[in-house]
Amino acid sequence: MKKTGIKKLLIFLSFYLKELIPLKVLMLALILCSAGMYATSFDHYEFDVKAYGDPLQTLNISGTVLDSDNNPLPGASIVEKGTANGTQADFDGNFSITVTDQNAVLVVSYIGFSTQDVAINGQTQLQIVLQEDSAQLDEVVVVGYGTARRKDISGAVSTIRLEDSPIALSPNTNALQVLRGNVSGVNVGAQNSPGTTPSILVRGQNSINGSNDPLIVLDGIIYLGSMTDINTDDISTIDVLKDASAAAVYGSRAANGVVVITTKKGKSDKPMITYTTSVGVNTWQNKFDMMNRERWTQKYIAQTPSISSPEEIIFDAAYATTLWEQKEVDTKWMDLISRNGFNQNHQIAVSGQSNRINYYFSGGYTSNEGAIVGDDYQRVSIRTKLDADVTDWLKVGIDGTYNNNDYSGVRATLGNNVYQQQPWAYPYRYEGMPVNPGANTGRLLERYPTGQSIPNPLWGTDGTIKDVDDRNFYRLSTYALIKVPQVDGLTYRFNFSINSNNNIRDVFVYEDYYVGEATSAPYIDRYSPGELAKRLSQANGYNNRTNSYTYVMDHILNYKKVLGDHYLDATLVATRDYSYSKLVSVTGSDYSSNGNTLLGIDGIHKAAVQKTNLDVEERSNVGYVGRLGYAYKDKYHLTGTLRRDGASVFGEDQKWGDFQSLGVAWTASEEDFISGSEKLNYLKFKASYGKNGNQGLDPYQTLARVASGNDGGIRYEFGDAPSTILYGVDQTNLGSPSLGWETTTAFNGGFQSIWFNNRVFFDLDFYFSETSDQIFSRQIPIMTGFGSIFSSLGQVDNKGIEISLNTVNVDGENFKWSSGLTYWKNRNKIVSLYGDDVDGDGKEDDDIANSLFIGESLDAIYGYDYIGVVQEDDTEYIANVGAEPGDPMFRDISGPDGVPDGIISADYDREILGNRKENFRLGLSNTFEYKNFSLYVMISGIFGGGKDNFYLRENVLHNSFKDRYATNEIDHDWWTPENKSEKYLRADAYSNRYLGLQSRGFIKIQDINLSYKLPREILGKIGLNSLELYTSINNQFTFTNWFGGGDPEAGIRPDDNTPPVPTIYTMGLKLSF
Repeated sequence: MKKTGIKKLLIFLSFYLKELIPLKVLMLALILCSAGMYATSFDHYEFDVKAYGDPLQTLNISGTVLDSDNNPLPGASIVEKGTANGTQADFDGNFSITVTDQNAVLVVSYIGFSTQDVAINGQTQLQIVLQEDSAQLDEVVVVGYGTARRKDISGAVSTIRLEDSPIALSPNTNALQVLRGNVSGVNVGAQNSPGTTPSILVRGQNSINGSNDPLIVLDGIIYLGSMTDINTDDISTIDVLKDASAAAVYGSRAANGVVVITTKKGKSDKPMITYTTSVGVNTWQNKFDMMNRERWTQKYIAQTPSISSPEEIIFDAAYATTLWEQKEVDTKWMDLISRNGFNQNHQIAVSGQSNRINYYFSGGYTSNEGAIVGDDYQRVSIRTKLDADVTDWLKVGIDGTYNNNDYSGVRATLGNNVYQQQPWAYPYRYEGMPVNPGANTGRLLERYPTGQSIPNPLWGTDGTIKDVDDRNFYRLSTYALIKVPQVDGLTYRFNFSINSNNNIRDVFVYEDYYVGEATSAPYIDRYSPGELAKRLSQANGYNNRTNSYTYVMDHILNYKKVLGDHYLDATLVATRDYSYSKLVSVTGSDYSSNGNTLLGIDGIHKAAVQKTNLDVEERSNVGYVGRLGYAYKDKYHLTGTLRRDGASVFGEDQKWGDFQSLGVAWTASEEDFISGSEKLNYLKFKASYGKNGNQGLDPYQTLARVASGNDGGIRYEFGDAPSTILYGVDQTNLGSPSLGWETTTAFNGGFQSIWFNNRVFFDLDFYFSETSDQIFSRQIPIMTGFGSIFSSLGQVDNKGIEISLNTVNVDGENFKWSSGLTYWKNRNKIVSLYGDDVDGDGKEDDDIANSLFIGESLDAIYGYDYIGVVQEDDTEYIANVGAEPGDPMFRDISGPDGVPDGIISADYDREILGNRKENFRLGLSNTFEYKNFSLYVMISGIFGGGKDNFYLRENVLHNSFKDRYATNEIDHDWWTPENKSEKYLRADAYSNRYLGLQSRGFIKIQDINLSYKLPREILGKIGLNSLELYTSINNQFTFTNWFGGGDPEAGIRPDDNTPPVPTIYTMGLKLSF
């Protein structure tokens, strides 16, 4: 870098960092840069030692690796053929390598490009141009306990590349978010609160009560931590193993699929420093449209027959009546609890490599304010990754991570506290309240904005509650890879990873939080020190300390060999993992004797009533795996896996389970009758069958647990010592020693194809799965002394289809356009439950109480079929049912005689109305590149409908109101004799039979990312390797009929206590030098 460039860069960064980045991040950056310089010094030292070799026996080669458009390929691999001597191209595509033979051949490769052998022929300067190979069939894909050639895979594996891709510019704080719409068969939920982990479901719901989360694998090792602790900016690729053949190697953890994450590593010979920064805003775009004072008044009069005008409105409480008479109050409560939350993200990384060392050090700071007041999140992350080739036969690596996630603070209350809050309620307290609120300029909160009943939704955000939620995560993983001497292709790898969590959770509720209702004037006196002192007995708090750790240990023996037309890949694995968690909780209440709560969370020991609780939990797993892969002439592929697992959570008789899989594939395009086709470049058919397990239990759930001491509640007092209490032991449940694994057997079939000179990529998969031995908590006769017992019963089937289509539409010199389409549909069905036939009809009974129906999908909706609004001329229905005009009308399905009887009853007029799960999902992405500009747009959609009425949810507020008339409501019309609506119910209509089902189907413009890369000639002048400016919009538009302003994907209804899914606007830059 030129000095002028350094000076300009420092001026820019000094201002930017001074304004936006905390001091701890600056210190972090200095540490990382220092680490990079030390690594560089070591690299140079090693090179200097090697330089003493005989110069007559070597040839120094330098050159550049470019693509067909003369763009450099940083990180391209250059290896002297037949040796371990190699290097990588730097950011400008330049490389240098020393060889010992003037006739040596260099093997040059780069992901996404065809590997090329380049003969030196005595040359010392080379320019190597690689041709793009979109098929990437020789690419290595991370699979269970190792890697495999993509062309050998017979299962369903999808790959997302994040590093240097347009997807990476989206403001994703959780790695799972990048999968949304990009991987068919994977459902990832919306993130509606900063720092949370979205839900994820691979190929449908297998377990009714157990976990449906996929297994996470990080850099080849099972990861037992939170996804929040994986920094998205450190990720290079994500592979999703979806079928049994691909996932069976992980056995009991893989019934719900596997997400394999590979992190970044060094690419260039010289240290590269990369800095990425962005700032943005989180906003609640589709806010609920609540009633204002005028509309509330009209609704209240319509709901209260004894009132005909606003002047007649009088409340029981004097405070509320006086406040109502202050006509200037018209509070917009949704605006009060929401905000334009500021977010910022700063990441710095130092990476590089030498002939034997590869390093990547990174650090980051993220601060995110949610769209709701008090919903805050901060994260500091540090990561070090170092790989070293110690000898030609030994490679070692170490990877360390530290994360601090801070969720401290009190979020404004959603749900009824804000939804029902009247528009004429006033949020602040002042002298003389509630008279003349317009003259008040203070912002001290009033707990009861109407004087009673519904608390202020901001109450607690003002310091009346102290909340500390600080989570520290530590991870250290290491490995040693040994190439066994004398046996070509045989390797042994040892993995060890340990995670540790230290979580601090402190909450203190001060006495002023419990201020009473406004029952007597002067109302402000409730907040006086004397009155608050009377509330000291209600003050309370707790200190929770959770310390946990997990470790994973793998022994992996692998043999890979090419024998003529035969390719063999054999793996043996022995693995075990262990988890330990300890929670120490101290609670305290009643500070009346102490006289104050000045110490807050640090004064729990001052409480009159104290209690200490200790909770320890352990679990362990062990597994033995054998896998064999075989290929003949790269046409016929076979993969088989056998695994035996043991898990501590199961009963004594069922701790071990055996799981196996078999996959076959046929690369038809290698056959003579297809090979050489101008239209069809690649075609592979594949099929697999396998069995996986799901633990589905928490530790100790199969054991008979006991409670002793005061907790057990068994007290004995004897006549010879009446003041002495002895405690017995209480058994709280029955043990289940025969409780075992939920098992999933699955078949997958499909094909992969590439067409028209690598311009069209079309893949299709279909699957069938059966998950049996579902784990239920069954009710048992009370005469046993217990209420329930865990049992293994029932079966759920899944089937589905997945399509992925990627096209290169335009591939010009200045303009490129590529598209990606994903489509997937899943169907599941309950085949059996408990085997009961209480009614004796010869059919297994449904579990109506838990909405589980034989032959129907999970999440089926059962109830009365709403067919419209009762009108005045529906006289027969009104007479039979006792309804009134404006009520919901339900279909008369049947009666005691098997035919409709005009009566709506629970026994004969309920049926399956639809399903909460979706019909199908769709994702469409387009990437446009014009010179140095790039535009990425992702459109996603979830669709309902169909003959089974998919993707419905209860949402009664879309056309009706609640049964508390004085509260506020979302603004919509209602039925009146003058306005005989066919859509809206009467203002005072209320029925617990009415579900108000609505479709949640939608199409969403999920991501819009626009970036610009500075031309290389400009970068050279300012001393930078790269500089990219970008802006991003997340969740800009949603097209849906879902009512109320909530996000349809999250199914948010107006009165749900759920934060909204925000629209996020971001701008930033990424530079390297």
